[in-house]
Amino acid sequence: MRKSPEPQALRAFSFVNLSDCGIMCPDLSLGGFQRMSDVSVVVLAAGHGKRMKSNLMKVLHPIAGKPMIGHVVDNAFRSGANDVTVVVGYQREKVQAYLGARVRYAVQAEQLGTGHAVLQAAEHIDAKQGGHVLVMFGDNPFLGPDVVGRLLKRHRETGAWATLLTADVSDPARLGRVVREPQSGQFQRIVEHKDATEEQRQIREIWPGMVVFRREGLTDLLRRLDNNNAQGEYYLPQSFELLLREGKRVEAALEATEFEASGPNDRAELAKAEELFRQRILHRLMVESGVTIIDPKSTFIDEEVEIGQDTTIWPFTFIRGKSIIGSNCVIGPGTTIVECKVADGVRVEQSVIEESSVGSDCKIGPFAHLRPGCELDADVEVGNYAEMKKARVGRGVKCHHHSYLGDVTVGERANIGAGVITANYNGIEKFKTQIGAQAFIGTNVNLIAPITIGDGALVAAGSTVGKDVPADGLAVERADLVIKEGGAAKLRARYRARKERNQ
Repeated sequence: MRKSPEPQALRAFSFVNLSDCGIMCPDLSLGGFQRMSDVSVVVLAAGHGKRMKSNLMKVLHPIAGKPMIGHVVDNAFRSGANDVTVVVGYQREKVQAYLGARVRYAVQAEQLGTGHAVLQAAEHIDAKQGGHVLVMFGDNPFLGPDVVGRLLKRHRETGAWATLLTADVSDPARLGRVVREPQSGQFQRIVEHKDATEEQRQIREIWPGMVVFRREGLTDLLRRLDNNNAQGEYYLPQSFELLLREGKRVEAALEATEFEASGPNDRAELAKAEELFRQRILHRLMVESGVTIIDPKSTFIDEEVEIGQDTTIWPFTFIRGKSIIGSNCVIGPGTTIVECKVADGVRVEQSVIEESSVGSDCKIGPFAHLRPGCELDADVEVGNYAEMKKARVGRGVKCHHHSYLGDVTVGERANIGAGVITANYNGIEKFKTQIGAQAFIGTNVNLIAPITIGDGALVAAGSTVGKDVPADGLAVERADLVIKEGGAAKLRARYRARKERNQ
């Protein structure tokens, strides 16, 4: 019998222990599995996942900023596959809306088990001759291209009719157990947890749901499955037993680590998966990209984020979506960046940037907010409590204090004083403001859009301006100051008298 590797328990890993477990740096090269042209991939994503206790189906729950099904499909394509079918059922419209046209679909109208699910893809499976069919479960984001490569390599080398991936785990819980012949160690069958005896439940080797079949005769094999089990479902593992009865070779390849085999079934396991996935992301950024992460335990970066060399990420920072951060940046602490492009040399402190682009050597924060649609050129400074929305800001602009720029274009080297507001909304429509190059907008200025402030113009502090200001023009709008001696005391007396009359 092949000796099982030591289990890698899904305990409360510390960050430094993850690399010791061999789970942080998967080999993403295609060396062992460059031949994928003859492989069709079927991803099972039809079930509800009721243990999540959610109205949202399980495979759409996100891990590291991407739904589980997204990770699985991406892993299939990263493995070199070009023929991927996703079997959908429950909430299929949501799955299809997310994945789009890059995959084909088969519909499992009734969720009658994994074998029945694969059979729904018969049309796509039988569309090719020869080769193989790889089945993946849509709720396991950790079975990456390296695992696929090892499994396919073993399958081709042995010439088996089916080769299933297995893993030795510390706590099999409700997972199906791999039963082997005691003396030879040859695979015999998979027994589901609900159908297993107490002795079988002591087995630690499990099947995480990945298997590769010869294409020849697969759909006919699936049509012969029965539902004589506790769940009354057509289990895919029964196909292994049918093949063995016919004298055909079935291999159980113990090629997955416990980490790779883990797939969340409830919210607690989802949180653990999130933790492990993010730690792998941070490890990759530090080791492969040369990023300094001050405190990995308090830093949250999504899988598709790219960060350049010598950038430093301070604690309590969230970088989400497909954000791209340049080199030599300083991000954080306490910063959130969502779906943004940030050029080299940018500093962002205790601020929020959403769906915007930031040019090189900009300084943002603390406590600034760039809402969606902002485009900042190089050397822009956005300071304390400054908010922008759909703002195109030229090179060298300074906007340091307590301001709001919405639906605005600002020319290069303009100065935006404290308390400047673009009044861009009348309750029905949004209007635009144009501020020219090297314009100076003084403190506590209201610009009533639509309005254009010309190049080099100066708007004096405290002005409310609702007309265009020409280039190099000076705009001053202030009412005469009126002071009435004793006026405050008289006003208070009048208010008291009115209050007494009304009592």
